Amino acid sequence: MTKPNQNRRGRLQRQAGLNGFLIDSFRWVLIRHGLTMSLLLIICLGLLVYSGGYPDSGGNFLGLIGGQAVLALKPQHYGLLFAILVFVCGHWLWRGIHIQRQTLLWLCYLGIISFVEELLFRLVAPHLMQSVLGSIGSVVVSNLIFAGLHYVTLRWQLRHCIVVFLGGLGLSRLLLVTEDFILIVLIHWFFTFLNTPHPPRVKSLAR
Repeated sequence: MTKPNQNRRGRLQRQAGLNGFLIDSFRWVLIRHGLTMSLLLIICLGLLVYSGGYPDSGGNFLGLIGGQAVLALKPQHYGLLFAILVFVCGHWLWRGIHIQRQTLLWLCYLGIISFVEELLFRLVAPHLMQSVLGSIGSVVVSNLIFAGLHYVTLRWQLRHCIVVFLGGLGLSRLLLVTEDFILIVLIHWFFTFLNTPHPPRVKSLAR
């Protein structure tokens, strides 16, 4: 049996186990993490619809997920989006990462998964658990699940998962204060890019 190449695992991922498995491709990230989060969101939305959703939802989808927070597109969102994209392009150029189809797809994936995770762990899941755990308990448990899934699906190291948990609590608090879901998604997207600015196997040329 060949020894796994630990240099392929990246800075966030744990060392390979006895089977030598590492998440070293965009495909594996998409299957293990993207698909898992998407399926969980679909299941939780189904449970939310079955339970009657948010009060005064009017029976529509946006009402069920707290429509006002989701719909509130503001001019500053476009400015923040533009600033993020400028930063992304500058970062790629600085790090010597070629802007190509794979890196653009990766950036789009990070944006989509940021939306999925925020919808799931900041809105839908806490609401489902609120009647049992209370407001604070539902937020804490939701963010524990959020961090724990990064440990399982992406094989992140424990210390990075703790940061994910604390960051999730911060985003939950910010959403409560601002009631601005789009802002939370954009912040999530930005910091996710900082953590993983390129897909697995795409190397930086910078030293």
